[in-house]
Amino acid sequence: MRKIAALVEVELKRMLIAKSTYIYAVIYFASYIISAVYFKLYGTEGSVLKVGNAQSFPIQHLQTSYLTTGIFLAIYVAYIIIQERTKGTIKLVLLRSISRMEYYMSKIISIFLFSVLLTLMMIILSYIVGMLFFGWGTEMVFGSLTASGLKGVLWTLFCGLAFSFAYFAFGLLVMVVSMFVNQIMGSVVIMGGVLIFGEYAEIFPAIKQFIIFHQMIFFHADIFEKSASYNLISAFVIGGYCLAFSVLGYLVFRKKDLIV
Repeated sequence: MRKIAALVEVELKRMLIAKSTYIYAVIYFASYIISAVYFKLYGTEGSVLKVGNAQSFPIQHLQTSYLTTGIFLAIYVAYIIIQERTKGTIKLVLLRSISRMEYYMSKIISIFLFSVLLTLMMIILSYIVGMLFFGWGTEMVFGSLTASGLKGVLWTLFCGLAFSFAYFAFGLLVMVVSMFVNQIMGSVVIMGGVLIFGEYAEIFPAIKQFIIFHQMIFFHADIFEKSASYNLISAFVIGGYCLAFSVLGYLVFRKKDLIV
């Protein structure tokens, strides 16, 4: 466990100081400003916002970040999987009495942490933009849910955790795909196409709950709108994807030739 923790610590420091992380923050921040200005000018018509206050701003924007967050996650995962393999860094790591399983587990944990990092980034920046344009407001409103103060913040964070969970599963899919690709951009383009195609899951109402792309868009919102049994099934679906992609990825990685 110490070796895994040490590898994760290195990766966490790297993701926190990476220029790309700050570029993602700027993109999110700019998009939220555009959204706030649009709401100021035109109201709810054509806007993702239904309530104009800082309490509601973050939770209303999670759903709209499907493609951007998916792409950002794909870039990160492709980078840590492909670059370390093509540059030979992984061989140096494995020479330090670190097993393939330990190395692999560190990558899974890192993907989860990056999913959480992106989510926290969105929530914090949304609160900032919401305060600048609308003020705190009286209550957080999202669908049928209303809450205020600390309760509203906690609901938002819980919603963000559900959001991270679904995107973590997608990140593991990117990891598997990246094991078969030698170019970061190639992996990102593939996964970008998969994300766009995945949106069409909505035309299959009978099975959409079992498609990961539907869960990426709706899982965090369904928590407040669907029954407990429905959400439990969705959680198991996402967990099943996490397990399947993790196992498949390790089976590939265990036999992978690390010389590219």
